[in-house]
Amino acid sequence: MAKRKTTYYIDEGVLTATKLTAAAMHQSESTLVEDALRVYLIDEGRVEAARNNLRSLLDDLRNRPDLNDLDDESSMALAVQEVKAARKERRSSRIAG
Repeated sequence: MAKRKTTYYIDEGVLTATKLTAAAMHQSESTLVEDALRVYLIDEGRVEAARNNLRSLLDDLRNRPDLNDLDDESSMALAVQEVKAARKERRSSRIAG
């Protein structure tokens, strides 16, 4: 499987725990993080739930005639607006949680 380099911002305490755990398990931090994400996403069924949510969203969008005639610029502006709203909601739920 092909791998890609990426960057994430992680709390310093979590990063320190990752480094210590990886060292104790004699594996790389990348392997530890990838395995943890795999367990979180796949074993918990979150990937399938996300796919179902995306399918539902796309179905809802197809049924909105006001969106079917948007040009590329309007579509992109709407997409950016929705991403910002989703990020704001996610931040709010993390703060409240």
